[in-house]
Amino acid sequence: MLPATLVGSLLLLGVDAWANAHLSLGDYGLYGAVRRFIQITGFVVLLGMENAVIRAVARAPGADSARASVRTALGATAALGSVLATGLFYAAPWFATRIDPAEETVTALRIAAVALPLWGVRTVAVAACQGWGSLAPRALVTFILWPVLQFAGLWVLVGSLGLGAVGAVAAFTLAVALGAGQALWHLHRMRPMLLAPLHEPGEGALAAMLAVSWPLWLHGVSMALYTWWDQVLLADLVGPREAGLYGPVAQLAPLFGLGLGALNSAFAPIIARRHAEGDTVGLAAHYRLVTRWAVLIAVPAVAMALAVPMSVLAPWTRASAETALALQITAVAQLLCVAVGSVNYLLIMSGRPRDPLYNAIPAVAVSLVASLLLIPRYGVAGAAMANGLAMGVANVAGLLQVHRHLGMHPFHLGMAKPIVAGVVVIAVALGSKAFFGDGWLTLGLGGAVGGVLFLAAVGAMGLDEGDRAVLAVVRKKVGR
Repeated sequence: MLPATLVGSLLLLGVDAWANAHLSLGDYGLYGAVRRFIQITGFVVLLGMENAVIRAVARAPGADSARASVRTALGATAALGSVLATGLFYAAPWFATRIDPAEETVTALRIAAVALPLWGVRTVAVAACQGWGSLAPRALVTFILWPVLQFAGLWVLVGSLGLGAVGAVAAFTLAVALGAGQALWHLHRMRPMLLAPLHEPGEGALAAMLAVSWPLWLHGVSMALYTWWDQVLLADLVGPREAGLYGPVAQLAPLFGLGLGALNSAFAPIIARRHAEGDTVGLAAHYRLVTRWAVLIAVPAVAMALAVPMSVLAPWTRASAETALALQITAVAQLLCVAVGSVNYLLIMSGRPRDPLYNAIPAVAVSLVASLLLIPRYGVAGAAMANGLAMGVANVAGLLQVHRHLGMHPFHLGMAKPIVAGVVVIAVALGSKAFFGDGWLTLGLGGAVGGVLFLAAVGAMGLDEGDRAVLAVVRKKVGR
């Protein structure tokens, strides 16, 4: 998962940088806002089934129960997605008035509506494979195939045909459609008998699934709002141009947390199993290890963003000083969120799915109020501040709940080592900037040389037993 997440994130950044260079700033902002809108609505379509399916499949007492859970989730998300897609198709002119009332905006929204049922099917199919112990579909479909298909669509529809924002949104929708097909193919390969008659549906019945998933559903929608609607609110409050300036920040933000995201994919079913077995000590040890490695992976990127933000933004030709400030704010906020670790997964997989929801609701309120106050005054920097405040509220609340209900936290002295080593990256990046100025050369040299020296500094400070165990597994995997 980690290599796939890293490669996929870099590919997505490349795709977005290409779109930034080949679309007007207004079209780029419109494309980003519509894409974010569909991603947020995608959480509505999911009905909370993604994590519910992972948990149900990982803990299922028999094959029938697991298959019923997957089939129920696929059918429910496809049905709700189709209903919402129909509604969005006819309501597109009204939504367009909130962003840009041009006919191009209406067309882009109607094309994007097609992605809604496919988004749910793709996500549930990948989650089912993950619950059954295979991360390959998530690695391939979510991180590799996704940006490759988007770039192919952009190349043809924007680069060759010149369709602007409409072409960019169409490329996004086509990527979702092909990704859904690929995910279903993976699911069929893993469980060819998925559609066979069921004898005992058990916990896979719709009512039973919804009883587990509805808090996850509301939490997912709330989390999507406070983490993703920054660009949508920018377009609504100050216009597509500012949304275009903020676009690179929205794309780079996941890069700072990619280590935690990759590790969570493997950690989620482990949490479900260890909690079911009552192995609190083992679970706490995993929690500390996952968080330490997530911080270690995040620090070099955060250090580069703080030291030389304009070099990090070099691939985006339309980035500005406003974009750079927003990137620095986002980098700090993301690092703080990574440092608390897998709090949502710990609560969800240990049978407390409502707790993340209770954390997300105030985070949405903070995000909305802060956005309304800060965006009109500070523009893209205000959006970054509002987003960071909301994420901080949700993650700190989750950390407190994990400590209260599970009696564990991720903090230990070993976490300080990568943060201290990050100073090396900052020094190398600033030295490169002094000699070569902001740009690609500073980005490459600062990232490569700083990264090597960062790892050397972490190693010099010493590895603990958990680190050595992880490295032993990595060497074994690579040796294959």
